[in-house]
Parts: sequence; C-alpha cells; structure tokens
Amino acid sequence: MDCKKVGKLILGLRKESKMTQKQLAEAMNISDKTISKWERGMGCPDVSLLRELSGVLGINIERILLGDLEPNDTDGGNMKKVKFYVCPNCGNTLTATGVNG
Repeated sequence: MDCKKVGKLILGLRKESKMTQKQLAEAMNISDKTISKWERGMGCPDVSLLRELSGVLGINIERILLGDLEPNDTDGGNMKKVKFYVCPNCGNTLTATGVNG
C-alpha cells in the first residue's frame, strides 16, 4: 500500500464530500491529527479502520488500498437524437434523448 497515494485519495474524497479533517475524524471516532497524517502520506489507515473509512467516504476498500480511482468510462452516446424544448411558461430548457414510439 502506497501511503502517499492513499493519502491523496483520502484528501480528494474528503474535500469532494465537503468535510473537514475534524468532521471526518469525528465520524470515525479518531483524532484529526491522524487524518492529517494519512493525507500527508506519513502513514496509512489501520486495517481495522478501513471498513468505516470506506463507508464514510463512499468508496470500496479495494480502491482505498490501491490509492487510486479509475476514471469513469466515457459514454459513447449518439447526440443526433437530442431534442431541446423551451417551456412556454417559465422559459426553462429541457432536453430529451429518447425516441418517441
């Protein structure tokens, strides 16, 4: 387990969740200094904390251990069938990608 990669992942996921180090630490019942240590790559989460960490950050344990998230697959959708509609009442723009029967 690469502590620097794991730390960067934890930092990114924590910020994405709009949590402070203190909030993450409180959710896990540990100190915020421990979170700081992980995020700086000065140590890795103990195995006993991985399940809770994965639950709080919404990521599976294997991803934490790898310290990396795979990018989402790109969707090769067809934009030719996209329709745009403007609501006559409020002016909101709507899109539809389905095909009418």
